[in-house]
Amino acid sequence: MSTEQLIYLFDVAGVAVFAITGALAAQGKKLDILGVVVLGIVTALGGGTIRDITMDVHPVIWIADTTYLWTAIVSAVSAFILCRYLTYPRRLMLLLDALGMSLFAVLGAQKAIALNMPPVIAVMMAMITGCAGGMIRDILTRQIPLILQRNGELYATCAMLGAIVYVAMSGLIEDSMLMMISITVALVVRLASMYTGLELPEFVMKGHKLEPRDVVNTESKKQ
Repeated sequence: MSTEQLIYLFDVAGVAVFAITGALAAQGKKLDILGVVVLGIVTALGGGTIRDITMDVHPVIWIADTTYLWTAIVSAVSAFILCRYLTYPRRLMLLLDALGMSLFAVLGAQKAIALNMPPVIAVMMAMITGCAGGMIRDILTRQIPLILQRNGELYATCAMLGAIVYVAMSGLIEDSMLMMISITVALVVRLASMYTGLELPEFVMKGHKLEPRDVVNTESKKQ
């Protein structure tokens, strides 16, 4: 399989996975099938759309190739139907989200490098591609986005690590192999974080921990 075919396969797989997570996130939100499909589409295609617009790539990926759009629609509808008959643990959505994030993060970095973007921009595009769709999904379902949750888990950091591996080793390892390695790094770190509580250090001032009520009192004094 050529590198181009592998990239396309990963891209379509990422769209399918993220569309399913969008549909699963609709559980308990009293959405009809149209609402579920819309949620699946914006979850699957939101990050790539923002990435393409940011890098001035026109037309955006799902307009240039409607296979991505149809993949998102079919995946969301399939999840809608299956979930009416099957129960699933919340951990399943997190696992699928981890896989989708890892795929999209590396694909975002790969596209930026292919467009001759600087390494730091490639890493930023990886984080946008891997995380923005999930953020849109969580906001639309009134959840705190995973990327912002202080729950003892890494998220955007995993996308960044996978992208850094890809950018740092680009040109040194055959591209399809490098993509597999980078995706694995992002996925393994995310899974390790989910199951072991691996996290970044919290910002706390020495001798004082700012509580929510302190923020309220501070704002009140300003007024």
